[in-house]
Amino acid sequence: MKEHQPSELLWSASQEELKKGYRFEPDSAVYRCLACSAQSEQGIIYPAGEERPGLYLDAGRWMKEHIASAHGSMMHYLSGLDKKWTGLSDLQRSLLLLFHEGHSDAEIVKKVGGGSASTIRNHRFMLREKEKQARLFLAMMELLRESKEQAPKPSGAAGQAISPDEELPEGLGRLFPQGAHGPLKRWPGKESLRIRIAGLLAQRFEPHKRYSEKEVNDVLEQAWPDYAVLRRYMVEYGFMERKDDGSAYWLAEEKESTGTEAAAEADSGSVGAKPSREKRKELVQAYQETERPAGVFRVINRRTGRMLVGSSRNLGGMKNRIWFQLESGSHPSKELQEEFRASDGEGIDFEVLEELPLRGINADEAGKLLAQLEAKWMDELKPYGERGYHPEPREGGSGR
Repeated sequence: MKEHQPSELLWSASQEELKKGYRFEPDSAVYRCLACSAQSEQGIIYPAGEERPGLYLDAGRWMKEHIASAHGSMMHYLSGLDKKWTGLSDLQRSLLLLFHEGHSDAEIVKKVGGGSASTIRNHRFMLREKEKQARLFLAMMELLRESKEQAPKPSGAAGQAISPDEELPEGLGRLFPQGAHGPLKRWPGKESLRIRIAGLLAQRFEPHKRYSEKEVNDVLEQAWPDYAVLRRYMVEYGFMERKDDGSAYWLAEEKESTGTEAAAEADSGSVGAKPSREKRKELVQAYQETERPAGVFRVINRRTGRMLVGSSRNLGGMKNRIWFQLESGSHPSKELQEEFRASDGEGIDFEVLEELPLRGINADEAGKLLAQLEAKWMDELKPYGERGYHPEPREGGSGR
């Protein structure tokens, strides 16, 4: 059975939404597919397709038919996920589909190519036991979340920044559509928003407690997959401190300004959260001494598969630059910019395709190596026309 990776939308969906395969977002009046992010807008009529010319569907009916035509059913889509997400063996996934399709035990024995009807009944029993375990585990995780929400609020900068129980301020509501405890939609380019996010994430940690790096990563990964970025900025903005070797992290004690004040300072061009002068020196020196990865990247629209390929001697800096351009509406690719605006950035990701170690290599040689590596990836991915945002290459030339 061919496996695929889950959409990020699955993790914030309710049980009922997972069964239907889509959710309705009342703020934007949009039905959104949980499998591929396809959407239909309430109030718009959609053609049923080439097989039924002249027939039109409302947004809700169109989404239901999209699930059936594009994904078979949610049972087919969910059972096709990588086994690390479902915890099911290949045989268990095949049996679930056969049960779902209504086959008798005798028919299933023939289709799986072995065993007996009693063996199939035993598998059915084991799947029901697995369901019981999953129900209990979900209840325990819900109790764990409730206990964290009832814990005392931290003091100091992290405690005063933004309370998870309060209404999110303007700007963060769009970045945390599921609320303060939900996932982050994207990492913004504007520093004032980054500082507010760091202050909000600090609420997920307990005061006066030491965390290992793995424990910090586990907490932050629930907010955003790129937890290393979140961890770095929480330290940089003064909401969290750590040992020099990274073996322990803890919430910072009260600072000179709260997260909201720091955000206002960032808007006016000053540094937020104000670490001490010595701390700032250490941060600057550490940044200068850190070898920033170079290599080839792509910006990809997951909905369409179109991509923009490039190279940089500082991939982290390039990522921030591209996001800033897209957020501010100044990206040179007008097509990418328009798609970013239309989707509010959802489904558009920055990916590192290949890193290139440049330590000890002079600037001219580094430039040549990067150009060669970029050309290799351009040739492999061919990001032109419907596949990308690059113009078609001229004969004997490059499409850059």
